[in-house]
Amino acid sequence: MTRKIVVVGWGLAAHRLVTGLLAADADVDVTVYAGEGATAYDRSALPGTLAGADAALAAPADARLNLRVGVRAVAVDRMHRLVHGSDQWVQPYDTLVLATGANPVLPPIKGLRTADGEDLLPGVHSAHNAADFRRLAEAAGPATHAVVIGGSTTGLDTAAALRTMRAEDPLHVELIDQTPARPEITPTDAYLTLRRSGVIAYQDCRVRALTPGPDGALEAVLLADGHRLSCDLAVIACGTAPNTALAWTSGLAVARGIVVDDTLRSVSDPHIHALGACAEHRRSLSGRRETVLAQADVLAARLSGADPQRTYRGPVAPPAANAAPSTATVVAEAEALLRAAAA
Repeated sequence: MTRKIVVVGWGLAAHRLVTGLLAADADVDVTVYAGEGATAYDRSALPGTLAGADAALAAPADARLNLRVGVRAVAVDRMHRLVHGSDQWVQPYDTLVLATGANPVLPPIKGLRTADGEDLLPGVHSAHNAADFRRLAEAAGPATHAVVIGGSTTGLDTAAALRTMRAEDPLHVELIDQTPARPEITPTDAYLTLRRSGVIAYQDCRVRALTPGPDGALEAVLLADGHRLSCDLAVIACGTAPNTALAWTSGLAVARGIVVDDTLRSVSDPHIHALGACAEHRRSLSGRRETVLAQADVLAARLSGADPQRTYRGPVAPPAANAAPSTATVVAEAEALLRAAAA
């Protein structure tokens, strides 16, 4: 019997999963809710698009794949195993996979938004999805001074890309990392690389406000220590938070992310799986490329039948003193969360 697999999301995790399922020549019918568009992409590669690189991932050419382009999954009927789309279509499933990724975190900085609170201040850009980077590339063309706020990997990569995207007339770029200095990012590696490219980078530095000029567009970034950085372009790259809205409204166990076991199955429903930045495995969240690909490979092997016993144990095992909790512990905690939510 053909197995109906529905995937919500069309990022790196979903693309790797679907490619693996179809490559295994499994008897499946795969429907993907591709709300952002027909083209999947590697989010970690998006900063490189500022310099002309391509982050797109080609969709498999396979009759078993149904891409629902521009359609979002808005509700899940777990009892009848149905997904309701934003186009009013109702899609049945045998297995549902949530690969909803993460949303950008926008810090509570004064002046970040327009007076009505609806939009970012003109000249201010988020750095999260492909559309963000298309707009950023356009805005960076005539810009003279850019400030990147956020020391995430995306922030570091975006600052470097902005600095090098104009060979003849390099953009002046400064990076403000509002978090304290971290051992995994030291002046000897990422920050030293940035400085060699000409980016001025500051750690443990707080942003107080963004100020507009007479025309209403960004004019400066004000720091907590009183310094004023004149600029006409600001990029917000302050990390992400798991996108769990659909899982939460569907009644699945959600802590920081969608709680899954070692099979990447939701601890609330045996017919629903989650992977990538939206999934929480053994209390751990990770949107790192290596983790996402490893999870997708495990799930593809299980769902295709190529290796139904394969499990995901996480990245490199931590020291014994800080060992990850057992699946039984995670399941018990998730059940407690569900009971508390129902109370």
